[in-house]
Amino acid sequence: MKKTFSHISFVLVLALAAVLAGSLTSCKKKVELPAIAEWDTYQDPINGMEVQYPKEWMRATDPKRTKISSSQAVADKFYELYSQGSTTVNAEQGGVEIEITSEKFADINVGTLEAYKATTMESFSALKLGGEQPATFGKESGFKFSFKVKVGKETSLQGEKIIVAHDSAFYTVTISGFNEYFDVYKPLLNKIVESIKLPKPKVSYKDPNAAALPSAEVTKFSNDFVEFEHPDNYEVTMPKEKKGGALHTLHLQGLRQDCTLDLDVFPTKTDKGEVKFEKFMEDNKAKFKPKATTSTKIDGINATVVTAAPPAKDIERAVYFTTKGERIYQVVVTWYKPLTNDFKPAFDKVVASLKLK
Repeated sequence: MKKTFSHISFVLVLALAAVLAGSLTSCKKKVELPAIAEWDTYQDPINGMEVQYPKEWMRATDPKRTKISSSQAVADKFYELYSQGSTTVNAEQGGVEIEITSEKFADINVGTLEAYKATTMESFSALKLGGEQPATFGKESGFKFSFKVKVGKETSLQGEKIIVAHDSAFYTVTISGFNEYFDVYKPLLNKIVESIKLPKPKVSYKDPNAAALPSAEVTKFSNDFVEFEHPDNYEVTMPKEKKGGALHTLHLQGLRQDCTLDLDVFPTKTDKGEVKFEKFMEDNKAKFKPKATTSTKIDGINATVVTAAPPAKDIERAVYFTTKGERIYQVVVTWYKPLTNDFKPAFDKVVASLKLK
């Protein structure tokens, strides 16, 4: 006998579907603010702006902007939004982004914050900026706007734009997130904004030696090998040419080429076998023609300090050796002897701040 689909059966199916839909909705994963274990510091090599952000987040930079996204999927969705005008995110793609931009007064023919405010309102009219309030970042006072717009059928974009003027340039910080992510992540986004350090205004010196002296203000450098603080008028570079099998090499220098710090990281395990720290140190000490050897600690680890023979007239040099895990660290500090009282303490602070990874 042929079975028919009754009205009662249809009602039961609808009721079951409603229950399942309700169950799926209630099982939707709640967005929670993540605990951040490690932070990175980025310093713009062009303008000197500095910001701290969670180590696992994604960063992208160009000469006028820095973007930091909570994941690669989020970065992709923001790119899709800005390139196509709309986007839709699922649970795995939701997240937040912070963007820091700068524009010089001369480049845009605008020299007041009020005039730039009008330009911003016009440029970002699609965001329907509103709710103007006083705001600060990088120790500068300015204003902020809030926004919330639909960017997809089930996707909204919410955020804030904060704008200040500093040293003949306008700086804008935009914090934003998809759907409920902005409200949940707001405390973390605020912490990132609070970490921003704007570039120091350029100072003119009559005495060239004064311009070259290490600044009392410090900034942090961090990568996969080491972390340390250094004078903010000194620059960290990564020479392409590494010394004798080094895994990593970095160079710290200000205006004076005879006042520098070089750090080299060597592996203890190589294709030729294991490298013993004691032998490595003895072999390399000899290259510096040591005058004296003392002990110290770096990052709480025993280290050896070698007072090296002067490499040139009026030039002093000290070399540090230590090891952690499967890495050997060699730090070479060089300074101009007549300015020892200015440079040696600054380099001592850099070495004392070293964190080995």
